Amino acid sequence: MSGFDVTRADTRRTRGLVALASLALSAGLLAALMLTGEPQSDAASGDAIRLAMAAPTDPATISDAGVPLQDTATEDTTPLLLEPDVLLRVNDAAFTDCRSCPTRIQAERTVPRGGTLAGVLDDAGVDRVEAARAISALGTVFDLRYLRAGERINLYFETETPADGSDAVTRLDGLSFRPDVERSITVARTFEDDFRARETIAQFDREIVRASGSITASLYVDALAAGATDRVVVELAGVLAYAIDFQRSIQPGDQFDILFERFVDEEGNTARTGDILYAMYDGRGDAKEFYRYETEDGIVGYYSPEGASAQRLLMLTPINGARLSSSFSTARRHPILGYTRRHNGTDFAAPRGTPVMAAGNGVVERADRFGSFGNYIRIRHANGFQTAYAHLNGFARGVRAGSRVTQGQVIGYVGTTGRSTGPHLHYEVHQNGTPRNPMTLDLPTGRQLTEAEIPLFEAERDRIIAIREAAHSANDNDAPLVADAGNGAQ
Repeated sequence: MSGFDVTRADTRRTRGLVALASLALSAGLLAALMLTGEPQSDAASGDAIRLAMAAPTDPATISDAGVPLQDTATEDTTPLLLEPDVLLRVNDAAFTDCRSCPTRIQAERTVPRGGTLAGVLDDAGVDRVEAARAISALGTVFDLRYLRAGERINLYFETETPADGSDAVTRLDGLSFRPDVERSITVARTFEDDFRARETIAQFDREIVRASGSITASLYVDALAAGATDRVVVELAGVLAYAIDFQRSIQPGDQFDILFERFVDEEGNTARTGDILYAMYDGRGDAKEFYRYETEDGIVGYYSPEGASAQRLLMLTPINGARLSSSFSTARRHPILGYTRRHNGTDFAAPRGTPVMAAGNGVVERADRFGSFGNYIRIRHANGFQTAYAHLNGFARGVRAGSRVTQGQVIGYVGTTGRSTGPHLHYEVHQNGTPRNPMTLDLPTGRQLTEAEIPLFEAERDRIIAIREAAHSANDNDAPLVADAGNGAQ
């Protein structure tokens, strides 16, 4: 791993060889001066040195490292002088011919579900005392409570065979991992035989780009083709969820436009995306536009060009990627019972296990088994509204009667419990005890801007419009950066 210390044994060996060669060179020069008894010119000295350093032609006098050996059968006692390139070969031989130099091994381990770093190190054969020291050092830069299941840990080991021929010794030399795209954590063994941790923060350039196009397959597929990312599409769905029924409103030919932040590395690769600044969806001439705006008290929301909040008391559909299989109706033939009866909700067919979200903020009134509804959740909201979710496969952790939930929070999962012909969500909305069609309900909006806030919002809206008009396509890798200081500067 880059950045780890070279072993002290290798360092001492190299320094010793260099010192020995230097002493030999000095002794040779001194002996030559004493034998001649008179000073030599620079040229003569150079010739003498070059002659003394000439390599013998007898292969028997050449070492494995290519270094001339002293011929003990002759009476020539002239010291051996080493040229710089020969000295380099000596140094190289110190490593390549070494029989006890340490070998470094890299291994990758993955943190299992419910696992810990201590467990990962133990499974890799790391001594528990050494593991504890490394974990202690890591704790100075990283809170291990945030180590996620599935995190890949690179482990580095050093294996050294002692000179006396005893068994090889393997020890942990360090570890590294990346908890997120911007951070790299390294723990390395030092010269003092301790561990030291270091956190490296990557620097990315911020740019504002635009992804726009028309629907040919789906909003997800076409937005990705326009240069958006998975995260941007999910956030776009959250912005538009209150205004668009994704199960019925999306049609081929509809137009979309997204202005969003992304952060790129020095090679232009997208590291992550940031906020959506602007979102537009135009379905059959009914364009919905929303601008991001943060109030002075720090609340972020999306608003229409006139300043009306995009958020509603309840989401139109509390599930993503589902198919509308049965609508709200006063008369519907029941698929199991066989006779016609009122259908007070909307059914969304989806695979078993698909997450179901709370349609709005509220308090859970019940989360249990409820007759033909199977696993059932009912939530009480403001303004006399209630929502119900039936046939669930199970409940999300912490969802129980009396618990508070927020809009968009996962509360359960699609199933087919109770009286059901297949996996689907049965969703109901009641207002003051009366069933209402959630697809046509005129719901109250979220926070409204005050008269004093409207001019500030309009200034931010105009700033975003100017950025949008200057922004390049998200598919254009050569797009120049658009700086945004957050205060109107570009």
